[in-house]
Parts: sequence; C-alpha cells; structure tokens
Amino acid sequence: MAEVSEDIRNLAARHQEFQRQAEALRQEMNMVQASISSCDQTVVTINEMKTASSEGKTAETMVPVGFGSFVHAEIKNADRIIVDLGAGFSAEKTAEGAIETLNRRKEQLTKILEQMNASLTKYIQGMQVLETEAAKLQQPGQV
Repeated sequence: MAEVSEDIRNLAARHQEFQRQAEALRQEMNMVQASISSCDQTVVTINEMKTASSEGKTAETMVPVGFGSFVHAEIKNADRIIVDLGAGFSAEKTAEGAIETLNRRKEQLTKILEQMNASLTKYIQGMQVLETEAAKLQQPGQV
C-alpha cells in the first residue's frame, strides 16, 4: 500500500509540474496574442492616416509626452513611418512598407502562437494521462 501512495505522490508532483508549465505557457501566449493585436491596430491606424492624407484632411492623433500624459498633434507626413525592427533597431519606411513589415511580424507571431498552442496541447494530454494513471492506482483491487 505504501508503494501505491508513493506512486500517487509522484504522479501528483508530475501533474503539478505540467500545470505550472502550462500556466507559464498560457501567459506567454497571452503576450504573443497582445503583440498580434497591436500589429493589427497599428495597421488600422496607418491606413486611417493614409486615407485622411489622401483626402486632403489633416490626420490628428495624440502623442505621448511621458508619465501617462498626451498632447494633441497633427500629422504632416503620414507616408513616412518609423518602424521597430527589433533588437533596438528602427527604420523609416513608407506607409506601405511599414504595413508590410507589420504583416510579416504578425505572420511570425501567429506561427509562434500555433507552436505554443501545440505545446500546450501536449501538456494537457500529459496531465490527462497522469490523471488516468492516478485513477487506476486509486481503484480498489489494483494493489
């Protein structure tokens, strides 16, 4: 009987580790999803600024000036955009070039999210296997 109890403790510890890893992965997935949403929103904003410019309207926005404070500003040139390239590098691009860069980044992030989802599925399946093993060990007559 002591052996069964030890087996159940080992299964519970492995299950707990899977749960911890799955939760960490879910948090990372939420951050990746937030980045994808940010790419989408940035593309929408760039397109809105392009449309306003092409219609001869002044594109207006709010620019952060620090500590949660913003100032209203007019966009003079909506076709030149500084895009973060990663690793601390940025580049000036046309609006179309910026959109292409953001769409490529979104594709990369989407692939990463798919891989993370596959890993999460493996953790969940592993937990289910451990739960099944634990249930078998707890059944009477299985000693």
